[in-house]
Amino acid sequence: MSKERASASQPSGRHQYIREQLRLHGRVYAGELAASLGVSEDSIRRDLRELAADGACQRVYGGAIALTPNRHGFLQRRHENTERKARLAAAAVRLLKPGQFVFLDGGTTNLEIARALPEQLPLTVATNSIPIAAALFGQKQLSVLVLGGSLNHQSGDALGTTATRMLDTMRPDICFLGTCSVDGELGVGTVMADEAAFKRHLVEQCGHTVLAVTNEKLDTASPFIVAPLSDIGTLIIEPDADPVRRAHLEAGGAPLLIAG
Repeated sequence: MSKERASASQPSGRHQYIREQLRLHGRVYAGELAASLGVSEDSIRRDLRELAADGACQRVYGGAIALTPNRHGFLQRRHENTERKARLAAAAVRLLKPGQFVFLDGGTTNLEIARALPEQLPLTVATNSIPIAAALFGQKQLSVLVLGGSLNHQSGDALGTTATRMLDTMRPDICFLGTCSVDGELGVGTVMADEAAFKRHLVEQCGHTVLAVTNEKLDTASPFIVAPLSDIGTLIIEPDADPVRRAHLEAGGAPLLIAG
């Protein structure tokens, strides 16, 4: 008898197995879990409800999806996976053309995009991110606009009514959206309501929305929805992204660009 089937009689054993599958694959299906563990789908659905209540996943039709791991503040995350984010940033800046109006949303990957902007490329750049504005300081080829508003100390972004009203006056050619999670079915999400509201408005205002994401955010969910993948003009992912997760993204309708 397999270890999985031996532990299937105990909910704790099934929960551990399901958590591991979520970690490995991002998404699980009730039918497949039932077959692997030799239990009924009713038992699996009950397990998934309990795991969702514990914050381990979000229920979706036919199974569940992992919650985003991106629940730490900006100051901690800016030191994580910097080489991988820099690779995404290098692909992102190749999309830019001289004279464009660019919006850089908050986030640690977008901070790397700010740092990767070519010195000889003249742009108008707007941002609501204090760390990104600081990174742009001294780049004289750029005309920089900084949105004001209430500072969110977790994200480092200006949010709320003032920031949104300033965004109302802008029509960026291209924006680089920050995100906590992305999934082919659930779309783009984030963990804070005010942040999600600002990002939704940014997508509406922008001509072309670009999203650069590291592997751990793929096939994950967040409490607040920003936009469906069909609203994303270019989705930049890492070259070693899991093929199954990549297929889920392609099914969601966002054109993929593989960072090289």
